Amino acid sequence: MTFGIDFGTSNSVVARWTGHNTEVIRVDSASLPAEWNRPGFDELFPSVVSLRDIQRTLCFGWAAKCETDDPQDAVKRMLASRPLGATEDARPSSLSVPGEHEVWLGDEPFRSTTVAAAIFDRMRHGVRRNLRELEEAVVTVPANATGAARYRTRAAARLAGIKVKALINEPTAAAVSYAHDYPGEGCFLVFDWGGGTIDVTVLEHYDGIFDELASRGITALGGLEFDEELVRLVLTKMGSHPDRLTRAEARRWRRHVELSKIALSQPGTDQVLFEPLGGHPPVVIHREEFEEAVRPLVRRALVPLEECLRDVGIEANALDAVLMIGGTSQIPLVREEVERVLGRGVVDARECNPMTAVARGAAITAAEIDGLIPNTTISVATSHDLGLSFSAGGNRGFATVIPRYSTLPARGTRSAMPATRGASKVVLEIVEGDGERTTDDERTFPLARLELPVLRPQAEPSDNVFDVDYRYDRDGILKVRVVSRSTGAEILDEELDCFGPDGTPIAQGLDRELERLLRRIDEPAATSATGRPGDDARSPVSEPVEEPSPEEDDSRPALVVDGRGIMTAGRTPASPRPPSMKILGTAIAEVRRRFPGYRVVTVLSRDLADSVDYEERHLLERGVAEEHILTVPSASPQAVLNVAEQLDAVVVSMEDLSRFRVPHPWLAEPGRFVKLAKVERNWVFV
Repeated sequence: MTFGIDFGTSNSVVARWTGHNTEVIRVDSASLPAEWNRPGFDELFPSVVSLRDIQRTLCFGWAAKCETDDPQDAVKRMLASRPLGATEDARPSSLSVPGEHEVWLGDEPFRSTTVAAAIFDRMRHGVRRNLRELEEAVVTVPANATGAARYRTRAAARLAGIKVKALINEPTAAAVSYAHDYPGEGCFLVFDWGGGTIDVTVLEHYDGIFDELASRGITALGGLEFDEELVRLVLTKMGSHPDRLTRAEARRWRRHVELSKIALSQPGTDQVLFEPLGGHPPVVIHREEFEEAVRPLVRRALVPLEECLRDVGIEANALDAVLMIGGTSQIPLVREEVERVLGRGVVDARECNPMTAVARGAAITAAEIDGLIPNTTISVATSHDLGLSFSAGGNRGFATVIPRYSTLPARGTRSAMPATRGASKVVLEIVEGDGERTTDDERTFPLARLELPVLRPQAEPSDNVFDVDYRYDRDGILKVRVVSRSTGAEILDEELDCFGPDGTPIAQGLDRELERLLRRIDEPAATSATGRPGDDARSPVSEPVEEPSPEEDDSRPALVVDGRGIMTAGRTPASPRPPSMKILGTAIAEVRRRFPGYRVVTVLSRDLADSVDYEERHLLERGVAEEHILTVPSASPQAVLNVAEQLDAVVVSMEDLSRFRVPHPWLAEPGRFVKLAKVERNWVFV
């Protein structure tokens, strides 16, 4: 089976080749919340991992994104960069060794490569639920991805049991998808702007060959930055300084902000009503205000567009098609500005799906590699100069070995020899970056530091020459072969998947770390002595009913109450009073009388909890401490059912949940669902 995987910053997509076309595999559609149920969203798998708020077990995708207090996203970005505050090697004679980001889940840190591997693992399990096996795939990476990002992405997929046939640049994959649907040759420009990166690539398609000519981009500019600007805009309209938003508040706002951004990006939507959490009055956000706030980001994104055209030396009117992919590229202002700069229109989103084209192109590429698509050759070019770092006075020089835009497979050779007689080794510091800059530049990324033993230290340096062959395979992974010129002996022949001066492979120990992380799917994560991590972000909610001690709870069956409709039961639009904890208290008391011996957990959405009147706030605070009520970001029944499924609980709700029996078949089992109704002042169980 031939698959393609678009591993994205915000969302990932899996597609497969069917023999004549491609099919997107819906790996997590059953968990899609109602408020996110928009066209095409069922094909997305959010690249998010988190711990559930009750059991502290691991979850992924839509559940992690929408139903937990502290979702961890943008792991893909972490693969490409050094951690903030990472120490730099001060020695002028060498480059610093890049560290790797850590993601904290519970009280335990995991390397970003491990967390990415867990996301790949869950995609593989999602495909398995569709009765297929994902064992090998072509995986996409940003066109301007650093060496670290490419190596770590491949390592993550390998750890998850997925053989990576090739790494292909995302813009190339989108062009492949478009050319498959609309056959024709010519010059394409792909404007790829998603959740984390902006890449602009120019390609030629002729005689079935896709050839990258130039690519420029920014590795940390995307939808996440748009979200931050929208938050600042909302706070400014509320009269609050943007810097006063705490980390806990930011976590609670993030999904509401993202939904508002999506709404403002829809054609015909001129304004949205943003209802801040915490009891703040709602504010109206006009599209003009939003566009003015994000205009500086759009201007930054136009720079690589102009650079890319300048690199290839062509005018915009020479392009045969302009493709815009990625969620951020669909914001009307972005499309308008790209068309303004180019002086021409772009391909309609209906002809090149901005969210799935990359995965589809990867699946087509995988089929081409397998020989399933005749008369097609997909050619990929290097996105950075490969070179050697050397001492140049107070700076570090960059000697290019394989220039940028070399078509893969690519090869370069250089010789090396000791600087002086008596030297015991020759050091090769291999880097990727921009050959026109020094290797001290932040765009330079060290791949490896190789130490070659000098065979005859007392001989003249010219008698100890090494011939070094650098080869990029089609998958973009570098291999180095070193031969002694005088003896013909092979000194080194290996694939470079390491980043440390000691040659430590990037995957060393990650397999055990991944195994430990995946155990968290069933085993609760450790918590600190003060309680759950992120408790500062939880809304203060409670219920005014006494509950047995936690020790007594351990052996009791669970019952989950859907509190959404209960707190406003019996009220009409003519009496818009806040949600009542007293009404909730009477319902919970009746539930306990009806179901003695059950542990009762009430689920509320955060915005509902935040709307509780100040005089009842103490009831909420007590409940949080005693864990009788759980607040979740989403107000959907899906969130309630996910909690109930985790606890193997009976569900009590005022809403008929029969439409959820397909994704949750256990709901149809006898005794698993009870409907609650309010008749005058009495609670009735149906």
